[in-house]
Amino acid sequence: MKFIKTYKAVLLSVSLLFFLTSCSDELETETFDNSSLVTVKLQGTQSVYSQVNIEVLDVQFKVLEDELDPNAWISLNAINTGSHDLASITDNRVITLVDFKEVPSEFIYSIKLVLGDQHTAVKNGKTYALDLNSEYQDTSTNIVEKQLISNKLYDFVIELNLDDSIIVSSEGKANLSPKMNTLMRLYNLF
Repeated sequence: MKFIKTYKAVLLSVSLLFFLTSCSDELETETFDNSSLVTVKLQGTQSVYSQVNIEVLDVQFKVLEDELDPNAWISLNAINTGSHDLASITDNRVITLVDFKEVPSEFIYSIKLVLGDQHTAVKNGKTYALDLNSEYQDTSTNIVEKQLISNKLYDFVIELNLDDSIIVSSEGKANLSPKMNTLMRLYNLF
């Protein structure tokens, strides 16, 4: 008799556990009917510079062809803003700037890093203050030209080519003219 009570208790516990587990799976499934999820990561390349500190303020998508339209660019509200040493963020290391941001599923023309004005590079123990090329802020960074599809996750990795982006004049003045490429991966959410 004691065996039957124990057997019933174990069977009831297993059934209850199975029921609770199956219910939680249903609650975790969320659809994004008119939107997509986006992550944006940043990394540098191997460089002759021991440090390259770049100040990142935001990441934006260009969603309208006319750049002069005030609604052409939308902010992705970067989470890791500030100065980052991209000489130490290379190979398989990245810094996540945008993490699972829900955005409308629309056509994306370009992706752009919004940079501040606090940039430095160190080479052979000498520190250079990098002046951002004025043309950079007025042009598209990387052309994407991709229609985002609902219920998809888009993972963008922006790679900044450090050596090609830094130009030091014979007078020792250093300029930052970002040279980047973007890798995009698409994942199904369900």
